[in-house]
Amino acid sequence: MKRVILLLSVFTLVLTSCNSDDDGGSQDPFVGTWKYYKYYEDGVELSVEDCDELTTIVVSSNETYTTTIYEDYGSGCELDYVSSGTWDNLGAGLYSTTDEDGDTYVQEIGFEGNTMYFEETDGGVVYKDVFIRQ
Repeated sequence: MKRVILLLSVFTLVLTSCNSDDDGGSQDPFVGTWKYYKYYEDGVELSVEDCDELTTIVVSSNETYTTTIYEDYGSGCELDYVSSGTWDNLGAGLYSTTDEDGDTYVQEIGFEGNTMYFEETDGGVVYKDVFIRQ
């Protein structure tokens, strides 16, 4: 349950925003459709549950996003949470997101090949969520 709460908070953090400056036409690496792919605790890869694999983040070039999260409540995967908002690339790997409630968060996001990842430390444990581009 702790991982689910952390995952939800990280999704919200990653997916909020302000306005982004035009970077001369090149597409930001954040733009795309991302599927939940891998999960680590203190560098150890843990199994991703079936419903987690349905979780997606759709990031548009018009600086908006939608996150869709699924959970298994005992009867199969069910839609658990949808969040939309705006995003802004602050530079140096930092992204700002603002959700539909007006809450703004800043998160460092890394990109490697066709994956993106972000880390958060909670109670001394480092959590890393990895998404793959669809």
